Amino acid sequence: MKKLTTLFTFIIIAIFATNTTAQDFLLKDKSGIGPRIGYYKAPDAEDGTMFIGGQARFRGEVLGFELASEYRGEQTYDVTGGEITLKQIPVTTSLLLFVPLAPNFQPYGLAGLGAYYNIYEYDGTFSNGTDAEVNLGYHLGFGLDLPLNESAALNVDYRYLFLDGDNDDFGDKEYSGNVITAGLTFYF
Repeated sequence: MKKLTTLFTFIIIAIFATNTTAQDFLLKDKSGIGPRIGYYKAPDAEDGTMFIGGQARFRGEVLGFELASEYRGEQTYDVTGGEITLKQIPVTTSLLLFVPLAPNFQPYGLAGLGAYYNIYEYDGTFSNGTDAEVNLGYHLGFGLDLPLNESAALNVDYRYLFLDGDNDDFGDKEYSGNVITAGLTFYF
């Protein structure tokens, strides 16, 4: 994960280094793809987890759309008689509402839905096992788009994920939580 974060940082520095003019970058009516990294923490989990993924963004001047997929590593939950380790693969869609305050500073609000493929590994005193299911959830949040040049932008956002842990085998755990994401989108 450290190598990925370092690579992401070098890409951002390279984009800034190649930008020698002080012009405004307009990203309306463009589409783009790129990597994303982030951090997710549910209230009932022992620790949060870093994640990596990819995103596709489609932008108008005020409205935008995002499609993203990620791999979220392990979060551990204590349950009666053992411990659950949860791994997630979410596929989410978000509607973005941009507030174009300045060409190089564009905050946005977001709302979206997602399908979360959950992989549970149970380690207990009476049994061990693996289970998987798909849960549906939704998220609300806000973020900031920072255009780096005419074909790339850094986006950082916060989302609160509403996701019910309704697996009867493992108890009612709270999988909702805070998600912080940073992405680099290359527009074409």
